[in-house]
Amino acid sequence: MVLGLPHRPPLELERKRDGKRPRIHVHATARDLPSTEWGSLLGDLTRARPTMTAADVEWRVHDKTHLEFAIDYPFGADTTQYKWEAYFFVPDSFRVAQTTYDKRQIYDDLLSYVRLAVPEIPYEELARDCDSADVDSWTERLRMTLVAARGEADGSAAARAAIRRARVFACMVRASGLDAQRAMLDACDEADDVAEAVVASNRFSAASKRIATSYRRLLEDGEDMDLAEEVLVALRWVDEDISLFSEALFATASIHLHEKSGQKWAELASRLAADAVEEARYRRTQDYPSVGAEDASPRLVEHIEFRRHMLKRFTSSVLWLSHEVRDAATWIVHALYAIAAAIAMAFAVWATLRATQMQEMLAIIVLVTSYAVKDRLKAILQMYLARWAERRFADRAWSIKDTERNERLGVVSERAGFRDFRKLPQGVLAARTLTREHALEEFARPETVLWHEKHVALEPREEGALPSPMMTEIFRLNIGSWLAHTDDPTRTITFADPDEAVVCSVNARRVYNLNVVYRLNRGEDGTAPWRRIRVVVSRKGIERIDPIV
Repeated sequence: MVLGLPHRPPLELERKRDGKRPRIHVHATARDLPSTEWGSLLGDLTRARPTMTAADVEWRVHDKTHLEFAIDYPFGADTTQYKWEAYFFVPDSFRVAQTTYDKRQIYDDLLSYVRLAVPEIPYEELARDCDSADVDSWTERLRMTLVAARGEADGSAAARAAIRRARVFACMVRASGLDAQRAMLDACDEADDVAEAVVASNRFSAASKRIATSYRRLLEDGEDMDLAEEVLVALRWVDEDISLFSEALFATASIHLHEKSGQKWAELASRLAADAVEEARYRRTQDYPSVGAEDASPRLVEHIEFRRHMLKRFTSSVLWLSHEVRDAATWIVHALYAIAAAIAMAFAVWATLRATQMQEMLAIIVLVTSYAVKDRLKAILQMYLARWAERRFADRAWSIKDTERNERLGVVSERAGFRDFRKLPQGVLAARTLTREHALEEFARPETVLWHEKHVALEPREEGALPSPMMTEIFRLNIGSWLAHTDDPTRTITFADPDEAVVCSVNARRVYNLNVVYRLNRGEDGTAPWRRIRVVVSRKGIERIDPIV
């Protein structure tokens, strides 16, 4: 029994294992299974790269039918305005058109998730901060929060504040640790000799151990502070999450270096593997249910992945924001419908007054006809007025709130729909036609243009709030329904080789190009350049993403 929680029965038969020398047994390399999911263990919590500007958007393949992209909205000293525009050039063979794909379907397939970015701090600086006794250091602030929660009951404000700060600390470790691992691996790849790589690896390993050791000392102190049960459980979950994350960083780095040729590279990879094994052994001493084994059964592997995902969601959810979405033009549309009804009714009244001056049979004909005209006139006016409103007003309005801290961050207005290719902005057309051989290609590869626009107004951060540099919006576009009408992914083609004087018959992949032209403007100046990517898809799903401009 740990912290009042019932001990869970083991999923597999446990065996005593003697300590063994760490080695690398690769079941799947990092290239075989890239981490492409924002919510994965190696998910990017601080997504911006040093080479990225505020207008850059990162695109990734989430899975075969989902395309992900993330937009960063930095906070300002005052209310900051942003405008996002994207044009999706969809091949006509997908049969995505205004008559078959309405706004409800657009928004169902284009999901949006919003979160805060964690405060930016380099990994080694975070390690020095953890070693420091300065009252402004992150670990000391967490310690003071725990002290304030002494003797408080579960669910109290002090207990929840302590849990929240521990979760933010885990997010900071995850974000800065991943950036540090990438920098270390880049340094290893660019190193002239292994000695330089060893220096970079040792610095990364030392920083990771200093951060973990500092937090574990804090955890030991917290267990003697008379804290609420939920606080103690949260502290242990954060400890387990940091250990799992560190193990993953060490393990993936060791696999990456193991693929290099040479005995010295193999020795360096083994050192990182030893660090990963050390984290696994630590969790076993703490009786954490997330320790793997080389001969693990599929059920145990499934449990470990479930545990990783649960802990990651527990810690990172402190950053997620809620958004209340409502129809933005509802009252405007109803007002226009009322105008249409009034005009139709006015016509009916006029026709009725005229009918009273006619003979009885003719009056009946006029009244019936006027009623039919009035009914159709109302419907036609409503249709045209709705289209007029659709071009001028937003479809949806958002209110973005941080429920963890009871704070409102901003408002969003959103529009989507179809656009005529010939009426697109010149910058969009220039980016789209950049790679075309001739304008005649429009007849060979006709496209439907799907358009998405957002206006975002962010409030400045309040005093004492989480010092987050930006808000990040993650979109997930489902193109599964778009692929239903595509051709088979492979077909047999024949051609002649003029040099070898032979005829060839080969299997060719049938792919389609989904082009996206987009930009993000700060304010309303519209000076940001248009960018473009090409998403190559087949009937099987998304194949790759090619940046164009």
